[in-house]
Amino acid sequence: MKILEICTSKGFGGLELYVLNVAKFLAETNSATTTVLVNKNSFLHKKLSENNIISRPFTSVFHHFPFFSAFKLSSYINKNKIDVMHIHWGDDLFLAVLAKALSRRNVKLIYTRQMSLTRSKDDFYHRFLYKNVDAYVVITKTLFNDAEKYLPISKDNIHLLYYGVPASSNDIEQCHKYIADSKMANNVFRIAIFGRIEQGKGQHLVIEAAKKLKEQGKEIQVAIIGHIMDDAYFNKLQITIKEDNLKNNIFYLGFHNNPTSIMSCFDAVVLATKCETFGLVLPEAMRAGVTVIGSNCGGVPEIIQHEKTGLLFESENVVDLTTQLSKIVTDKELCKKLAKAGKKDADERFSEEKHFNKLVKLFEAV
Repeated sequence: MKILEICTSKGFGGLELYVLNVAKFLAETNSATTTVLVNKNSFLHKKLSENNIISRPFTSVFHHFPFFSAFKLSSYINKNKIDVMHIHWGDDLFLAVLAKALSRRNVKLIYTRQMSLTRSKDDFYHRFLYKNVDAYVVITKTLFNDAEKYLPISKDNIHLLYYGVPASSNDIEQCHKYIADSKMANNVFRIAIFGRIEQGKGQHLVIEAAKKLKEQGKEIQVAIIGHIMDDAYFNKLQITIKEDNLKNNIFYLGFHNNPTSIMSCFDAVVLATKCETFGLVLPEAMRAGVTVIGSNCGGVPEIIQHEKTGLLFESENVVDLTTQLSKIVTDKELCKKLAKAGKKDADERFSEEKHFNKLVKLFEAV
């Protein structure tokens, strides 16, 4: 089986990271002969090279009318006897469909959709596109239902496949060193929020909740971990921390290139985004044996069973976030119970190996 992974996005977020992980798994397990079609000089192209994964730089000419590019791609498909095209970025769909139509091979097209759907796409153009999609893969039940509702595609061609994440190493010595280097305390309840530093990720909500918990006399510290994407927002957070006398409670620890390796250093991980399509950080933390709290929106309620495998709070509601955090700060046994149940659930539903094995079986079935 010869698979062509396609992602010409210039960015490097969760979508591009997923493409990298798919390619790494296929290469390491020899599940298929795999090449990744990428935008030249993109971050994904660089990462693939670092991992010795074969990639082919590709620039789409006249992106919205990519007939010449589609012809080039169809020639590549014919020459290299590609069996499956696997796309991830919505902007690559038209290109892939045209290449499929122009190809002499009976190449199959699989589209993994990671972003939310907000409107009906049942016009002539989209009927043409989705008629040529052999399998439409979604990462949440919400996306599955939206695909049924909004897209001109058979239910039989829609497949639910939750993200998979790797198991955590839980290196205790590494944790002790990381906490010591961060100048955080060992004897207080530690909370972490991972993600880009920008308004949408909700770091301000966690800071406000920490302030309220401190006013209640609770001993807590919060680690903010991630790239600063919005300097103005970050500066505003710093001002708030100073004005509210939270410098001993809130720590910005910068970006970490392997966040799963340090998740077990904390008692709880919070996802405070307004509405996350999935929320990868949650199953990562769960598999690391850490209690999770997430906003009750998007795909998060599919990951967390409230008060069973974690806690949910009303999106953007600081009072409710404070209430949920207070439960586990006050009741350490509850915190341990949630963490244990969350890990068991995540090991079953969000195993990286299980995810990719199911994906390979889908390739073979198509």
